[in-house]
Amino acid sequence: MRNFYKMSMKVLLVCFFLNFWVADAQLTVMGYGNYNVGAVSDKAVVSMHTTAGGIYMWTANSGLVQIGSISNGYPAAGRTIVSNDGMTIASSITNTATGFNEVSTYNVSSSTWVNRGGLVPTGWDGSVSSAWGMSPNGNTIVGLGWLTAANAHAVKWDETNGMVDLGSMVTGRSSRANAISSTGDVVVGWQDEPTGTRSGAKWVDGVESFITDNNGNNVGEAGAVSADGNTIIGAANPNPYVWKAGTGVTYITHPNASFSFKGGATGVSGDGTKVIGFYRAFGAPPMSGEGFIWTEANGRVNLNDYATSLGINTNGVIMGLPLAISQDGSKIAGMGVNASGQMVAFYLDLTGALSVSDVEKNKNKNTIGVYPNPVTDILYFKGVEKIEKAEVYNMVGQKVKSLTSVEGQLDVSSLSKGNYILQLSEKGEKVQSHKFIKK
Repeated sequence: MRNFYKMSMKVLLVCFFLNFWVADAQLTVMGYGNYNVGAVSDKAVVSMHTTAGGIYMWTANSGLVQIGSISNGYPAAGRTIVSNDGMTIASSITNTATGFNEVSTYNVSSSTWVNRGGLVPTGWDGSVSSAWGMSPNGNTIVGLGWLTAANAHAVKWDETNGMVDLGSMVTGRSSRANAISSTGDVVVGWQDEPTGTRSGAKWVDGVESFITDNNGNNVGEAGAVSADGNTIIGAANPNPYVWKAGTGVTYITHPNASFSFKGGATGVSGDGTKVIGFYRAFGAPPMSGEGFIWTEANGRVNLNDYATSLGINTNGVIMGLPLAISQDGSKIAGMGVNASGQMVAFYLDLTGALSVSDVEKNKNKNTIGVYPNPVTDILYFKGVEKIEKAEVYNMVGQKVKSLTSVEGQLDVSSLSKGNYILQLSEKGEKVQSHKFIKK
């Protein structure tokens, strides 16, 4: 029994540090106003900026913190993105030596910015280059670099090669890179056609081509790519698309889709299985639309409905414009409106809900339910008549309650308010763990 107790404690502590049992599925309002959310990491770090030029990072512990700003008076361009470990942020910052904004990186540990240049020493409309995407490890940035006042090319930057021109397939026309795979061999974005139409493009090992649907037609701008480079998402007309190597394009449809009600895909998880995006009326404010999450198995699901189905209280926030999804697919950030009609930047953490959902799907591993949760006095059990042993641990792994031969309910009224782990043992030492909140 002592060995069993030691094993249980180790399991609890591992779960604690891996953020499995203690992670609460929830929706958080990060800020009020027009924040352009750029990325969210697996470590729950969100990066964003405002059109006025303020550059921000958000974490659950620190909240919304300004880490930089554009100082030359021009509006912000590009996106503010964060590496998957949350330690590197890229955005466009003013180079004080030239007065122009350019691709720059921010080291979270040292709180320092470094300008990374462009294709020309000085630019136009206050900008030399702008950041739009970053490899998950933070080593490579892609975006746009100006050549003349009317022409710009997709660019890629890293420490070894500096700023590299990815070129344009059409002479005299512009291109831009929006995202890059984890290996760095696949870059996606857009390319202007000879007519000026902006179409989706991909660079594979430096060679550019248009992204086409299954009929050979060019699709719209590509916004993101999976870690392995095999899944690309973007906006077509009027439906968002998912392009997969070997199978081609799948359109994410909506019953109301039309040329006056259009959609776009904005993010994809690292494994390519989850896609986020939006639909909204043409000309309507960006955050006024209808956000969605899409999987190949379940198709498009309204993001608010999806969150509600997982038991998450959305607190009156309509997630109209999800803009970023973490590599692990469990965190989503974007823009929306609250119950009062205010613009908000939201962060949706699905970690706890997905963990509970996965457990509930495995009937052999979890046959006992506990309710109500949160609980004030009595915690009831369902799915079993008798529990051989019940143990309650706090969030630092200390056992605070232990009972044997529990029938149907457990009195937790003596516990302090907070989060706890309940371990239940059935016949044959079968152990199940449940998180609950004491009110």
